[in-house]
Amino acid sequence: MLFVLLSGIAFMIMGHGLQTSLLGVRAGFEGFPDYAIGLVQSAFYVGFVVGTLSGPWFVRRVGHIRTFAAFASLASMATVLHAIAVDPWAWIGLRAVTGAALAGTFMVSEAWLNATATSASRGRILSLYTLVSLVAYGGSQLFLTVARPESFELFVLVSILISASLIPLSVSKIENPPTVRVDRMGLDRLYVTSPLGAFGAFVSGLVIAAFYGLGAVYAQRLGLDEDQVALFMTVSILGAAVIQWPIGALSDWFDRRTVTAATCAGAALAALAIAHFVGDNRQALLVAGFLFGGLTGPIYALCVAHANDYIDSSDAVGAASSLLTLYGIGAAVGPFAGGFVMGHLGPSQLFDLLAGCCAAIVAFALWRMTRRQSLPNQEQGAFVAVATTAATPVASELDPRADDSEPETSDPMVEPDGDHLDEEVAGDAVLVGGGTEPAGEPPRR
Repeated sequence: MLFVLLSGIAFMIMGHGLQTSLLGVRAGFEGFPDYAIGLVQSAFYVGFVVGTLSGPWFVRRVGHIRTFAAFASLASMATVLHAIAVDPWAWIGLRAVTGAALAGTFMVSEAWLNATATSASRGRILSLYTLVSLVAYGGSQLFLTVARPESFELFVLVSILISASLIPLSVSKIENPPTVRVDRMGLDRLYVTSPLGAFGAFVSGLVIAAFYGLGAVYAQRLGLDEDQVALFMTVSILGAAVIQWPIGALSDWFDRRTVTAATCAGAALAALAIAHFVGDNRQALLVAGFLFGGLTGPIYALCVAHANDYIDSSDAVGAASSLLTLYGIGAAVGPFAGGFVMGHLGPSQLFDLLAGCCAAIVAFALWRMTRRQSLPNQEQGAFVAVATTAATPVASELDPRADDSEPETSDPMVEPDGDHLDEEVAGDAVLVGGGTEPAGEPPRR
């Protein structure tokens, strides 16, 4: 069952990753202004945030399988419409629809992953989910070499990949998972508990979304052909899959703020190298891209790990959900800010902006080190790799740092005939499916 779920997720992420870069490159060929390209890419994350909030309502109404099928079909149709209505304003609307639809499919997929996990296996499942997400997203960039971005074929390929995600689930006997409760910690309380975690989550969303959304546009502006653009993006994204775990291991041995600051400083230097020192040297560009992608990839996971060092395990899911919300807000801002800077100051200024954002995390981390003593290494929790290419708050339940002391409900979210149980929202708790519990006041430390 786990293989079936991860296969469907891989197809979905490959379609998502290819579409993200394809739209940037195609928009460049069509002569869209840089700010408009940024708006198109930002619209996806706006829709994604909306989808994570509205997805539980659809699951409650029609069930997991129908929700997944409907949202996957909607994302597939929106992809083809991009090729028919080649207009920046139409693309902004379609991109928002795609974001909302993919959020729904990922929420359902993660609910199924939660249902297959046990207390002993959920850490391993989360690691597999992270690895599959990064490899699928990075590998999807190579599809840019299959056909010309100006043609219709690549949009059809994206649609095929998204539609293919339905096949593993459709041919398998899969039952509706039990209710997954998505708690959210208040953002003000989260900041008080872990200022660096909250600030870093927001800025990392801005950086990663701006790079994923506009990196291909930047490479195109340098004069790279489609094959070279695809290779640059692939190497940069797969860098996160290679570097994230070693950096995470270091953060378990040293003060996480030091590791976070050093990682962001390295990312800032790599960004400045891309903007000002690499020039036309293609091999140097690939090396700098690998380092930038690899060093920015673990920033969000480091922030989550740092936040978890200062909260009760019973609050881990709520904190992770709120951190992911902050990441999504930053991701909605990032591509627009990057497109605005590129359009007014030049393409290289995209990486100057990203370097400045990474430097801001460095400065904030160093300042926080003067405000609070670091925890002894033995009191730090374990680093857990997290991929933000697709994750929704439902994935927080897979985090092995979450408290297992509360009994899990076994009531199904969906009755066999499609009817559902109670409302899905209660206080700060969102139930993906049905069933309601009072959110209550989480314990304080």
